[in-house]
Amino acid sequence: MHPTLGIREIIRAKKRADSKTPLRPDPEHLGKLLAAAEARFFNIIGRNADSILIVDPTGTVMFANPAAVELFGRNDRPIRGRPFGFPLAGGKTTEIEIPSPGGPGRTGEMQVVDIEWQEQPAHLVTVRDITERKQADELRHEIEKHIRLDKLKDDFINTVSHELRTPLSITKEAISLILEKATGEINVQQNEILGIAKNNIERLARIINGLLDVSKIEAGKVELHKQEVDLQVLIREVAQGFVGKAWEKGLELRLVLPEKTILIYADEDKLNQIFTNLLDNAVKFTAEGSIEVSAAEGFKEIECRVQDTGIGITPEGLPKIFDKFTQFGRKDGPGEKGTGLGLSIVKGLVEVHGGEIRVESELGRGTALTFTLPKLSFEEKLEEYISGMIQEAADRKGVFSLLVFTVRELDDLLRRSPEKTESAMKELDQALKKSLRRRADTVMYNQGRFYLILPETKQKDAPFVLERMKENLKQAIAANDFIKDIMIPETEILSYPEDAVELGKRLTAVR
Repeated sequence: MHPTLGIREIIRAKKRADSKTPLRPDPEHLGKLLAAAEARFFNIIGRNADSILIVDPTGTVMFANPAAVELFGRNDRPIRGRPFGFPLAGGKTTEIEIPSPGGPGRTGEMQVVDIEWQEQPAHLVTVRDITERKQADELRHEIEKHIRLDKLKDDFINTVSHELRTPLSITKEAISLILEKATGEINVQQNEILGIAKNNIERLARIINGLLDVSKIEAGKVELHKQEVDLQVLIREVAQGFVGKAWEKGLELRLVLPEKTILIYADEDKLNQIFTNLLDNAVKFTAEGSIEVSAAEGFKEIECRVQDTGIGITPEGLPKIFDKFTQFGRKDGPGEKGTGLGLSIVKGLVEVHGGEIRVESELGRGTALTFTLPKLSFEEKLEEYISGMIQEAADRKGVFSLLVFTVRELDDLLRRSPEKTESAMKELDQALKKSLRRRADTVMYNQGRFYLILPETKQKDAPFVLERMKENLKQAIAANDFIKDIMIPETEILSYPEDAVELGKRLTAVR
């Protein structure tokens, strides 16, 4: 742009501005604007969830929004014109306790700002209701306190229990040697005293073992070594251990078991512990009558039940029956005493197996404890087992191997005789199981295929195990006339972590 033209344009613009009529204030218009602004202000203040008050220098409330009226509990009388009642200090944030005539008091977080109100000095007071937040904080602190106390208690129990087990075992063994007269003859009185000492040491050992079991259950550190378990055989073995006690008390101990074998996929030791604790309680708290142990196989689960005609439990006591250190019907003086841990352990062991337990009882008429364990298909068992092995090996940077033996002639054998085929496969299964060298090794069978799972077995060591197993199978096949002409089963080796991808495919295939 040319400089001269620019100056001319500026001059023309100034003249046009000077020629306009100046604005004059309109009182009515200004009044409307002021009223609208005031309405917006009070609308915003009225909708605010925080309590907002204007308090003059003498402590009298000059203004309060609806939230303040509700918080300070003065709906029945106006708050305006009345003393605020709390000390005010500008620029500070303080907590105040607000009494409530209709219920529990509230806690507020108060902020005070010095302002002018209607051309007079005043305080702008904002109060936020933090009652729920305070209660949540207190609850959190209480929970954290209980967690710390529980951890201290568990650490103490674990430390004391572990420290006591060794000296107790040594003391028990020493007393046993003396009672067996390994160190020389003892008289009747000495024998009696030492017998009492041994019984009390055994009881103390049971308490310690119970405490350790509960600690493991609560910490989620129970390790299960699942396998196919003949439930009827296990129940009979456990019950046999209580026949003497039941006979001494004049009790009838009955087993109600189906003829057909019930195979349950579970940890045999833990299952034994469950039945032992349930029967121990039943015998201990039954003075007369009978105790019945039963088992039944359903479509999706297996149900086991231990029922007695003992002292029973009150309705008030039933909800506490699985709590630690809870005992019912215990009396001072001589007689059976327990630790109050048995049923707590039973519940924990049932639940880690994926089962449920319930109790029915009537005071003076007996108690029935029923627990159920899920039935798993072979595919579910194999998936669960191998998934657990992979997870455990990954967590511990461990290894394991899987050997698979396949009987190619299965269909031909089944056509010849399904019964003989089933019997022969059981013999091969038993031959493999008997040749296992470590407790954690497991054999699983399904439709002519044997899965041999070997924890802590490296890929380079698996072929040696394979050759040993093939030799055992060869001998078992040769000893059975029905299958003596079949080939040695085909074999396959999969090891973790080398074959992790292939193992994952196998898991996908069985789902």
